[in-house]
Amino acid sequence: MKLKNRFSFSATTLGMLLTSNGWAIQPQPVPVPEDSSVSPQINISGVGIATGSYGRRAGQSRPKSLIDYEDSTLQIGAAQSLYKGAIGSMGFGMLTLGNEGEPGNTPFFLSQAFLDYQGEKIEFLVGRSDNPTAHLVDFPTLRDDDLHTLNNPLNPLSNGTLAQDHRYSNVAAVTLNQGLKFFENVHAQQLVDSAGIQSSPGINSYGATFQYLSTPGMEAFSKFPSLGLGVEHLTSVGAASSGLYQIYGGGVMNLNESVTDRWDIRALDIVSVGSDLRSFSNARDTFEANSNTLSAALRYMHSPFGRAGYQLSLTAGYKNYFRVRSSRSAGFALTYVKRLGEGFDFVAQYQGQYRKASLSAAESGSLAFEQTGEVGFSFNWDATFNQHLSPRRTILNQQYQYVPN
Repeated sequence: MKLKNRFSFSATTLGMLLTSNGWAIQPQPVPVPEDSSVSPQINISGVGIATGSYGRRAGQSRPKSLIDYEDSTLQIGAAQSLYKGAIGSMGFGMLTLGNEGEPGNTPFFLSQAFLDYQGEKIEFLVGRSDNPTAHLVDFPTLRDDDLHTLNNPLNPLSNGTLAQDHRYSNVAAVTLNQGLKFFENVHAQQLVDSAGIQSSPGINSYGATFQYLSTPGMEAFSKFPSLGLGVEHLTSVGAASSGLYQIYGGGVMNLNESVTDRWDIRALDIVSVGSDLRSFSNARDTFEANSNTLSAALRYMHSPFGRAGYQLSLTAGYKNYFRVRSSRSAGFALTYVKRLGEGFDFVAQYQGQYRKASLSAAESGSLAFEQTGEVGFSFNWDATFNQHLSPRRTILNQQYQYVPN
């Protein structure tokens, strides 16, 4: 009986191999299942960062020692194969704000809650996610919100309490690509209105970006790993009756070609026009007023084969307002990261920002120069279950933009 059953199974298997063209010519299992009802791929990722810091920040009357866990994140995503080779996915993520000691404030911020359709040459994204203007150029500071008023297009609807108001929004975006090198993004946004400017919530920003990205894995050997420019139109707000326009452009340039000892420089220029403001009454006004901001960073990465590497960078920015007197600002961040193991780093940073009288009165509680030093650890990790897909944009990519919008 056992021999008969074994023979029947072998014959059946042989018949399948001979009658199925797909099985006959495929040397290994199909990497993307054609059955859209299979279980989805699950991705869980996180970034933990905790530092001890000492310094005087905006609004503080004297220097303070703090334990800071701000910008730690936890994210979960799911992806499924669709018809015609497309991939559908969703993501949900939260990040910590580190302000639970302040009355009325939550320690968490919803950063990701989106659905994404991804074809070979087109992508649609709808939901809460990164502001498409926030990652044209990423700077090597310890946290995304370090020096955020100098290296990021700003949201004129923010009351200035949270830096995250400038980096996240409700967005609907369409992205086209040519050979995964050139990306054109057209989007509409509902910016966070924490200042309560609008009478009712709705779409309040439209824009487009163009980006070039070098071949993945070959960034160290490309003269320009990334380049981009964009324009954003923000509808009527405050003293900008016809709306604001933000025009920005920048990129990353390698100063040498090396895998083990690499120098690069990155720069971003942001011009904001359309406002009639000539003085500041609060922090929100500083986000709206016409201005020009230029930021740049020099980074050195040492990555010896088989040994732990490190990174040292200097980020600096300068901002000038066109119509408001005594309102210039400049800042810097010196950052060191030492790899201790897979995804786990020792980190240290010293940063400072200077504001002239009109700007400091509105934005930093009349503190002309704020400065902070901090040391601690950072850990980023990523785990995938039931892996059978390779979406270009994973949940960790979406949070930290390793691929362009």
